[in-house]
Formats: sequence, structure tokens, C-alpha cells
Amino acid sequence: MSATRRRRLRPWLIMASISIGWKVLVFTLGAAIPRWVLDDGIAALPEASREYAAEARLTAMSLWDGPIERHGLVRMVRVVSVDTVPHAMLAGVDTGGPRCDGGRLGARVRAYTYFAIPYSEVRTVCDAGHVEYRVFRRKARARE
Repeated sequence: MSATRRRRLRPWLIMASISIGWKVLVFTLGAAIPRWVLDDGIAALPEASREYAAEARLTAMSLWDGPIERHGLVRMVRVVSVDTVPHAMLAGVDTGGPRCDGGRLGARVRAYTYFAIPYSEVRTVCDAGHVEYRVFRRKARARE
């Protein structure tokens, strides 16, 4: 290979190396960090609320149901707290289920993205929940 051809090829090799390098860094190290520094948070809760915390975690995971969220963006889900819910928050929630404890339990579950960056939070009550906070909000459509 001639010296001129090597000089022309060198910038392309550098750009290809940088392109591959940042992808390897993000998709390996960035995806692994949340599992290294965070846990599901259930063990830190009182014994009486751990069963509900596990159910709340599953409910919250079902709310992040977009394909990008499920398979790429949400890397770790952590139960932040379990508490009793005031009756004002129970409007429209079916509290008759056996797992609901009369509808008095609620939980906050937080999702984390690559590099353990918080993504959004879910508030669950009984077997239902809703996303309260989302970092990447969709643009609102213009009202007609």
C-alpha cells in the first residue's frame, strides 16, 4: 500500500473507530451501570409491604409498554416507596380485589435509563397505576 493511499484511508479509519467505540461504550457500559449501582428496592422496605412492592413493580413495568421503552430505554425499575393512600386518591379504583388490602396501599416506582439516569416515575394504587413524570415528553398537538 502506498503512503498516499494510507494517508487518505487514515481519517476514515479514525472516524469508523470513534463511531464503533461510542456505541460499544453506551450499549455495554451504559446498560450495565444501572444493574451495578441500583437494585429493585424491595429489600429495603418493611417486611409487611414487600409483597405489594413486588406487585407494584410488575404493574409499573407493564405501563412502560412502548417497544422502545421495553426493549431499549428502561434498563432498571426500582420501588422507591410504599405507603397508605388517602381516600381522595382512590376515586375510580377498584379496591375490592384480594391483593389490594382494601385499596389502602400505593407505591412509587421509578425507571432508570442508560448510566442510571432517572427516566420517569409511576404511582400505583392497588392493581392500577399511571405515569406521573416523564423526562421525554411528547409534543402536544395544536388544539383546533
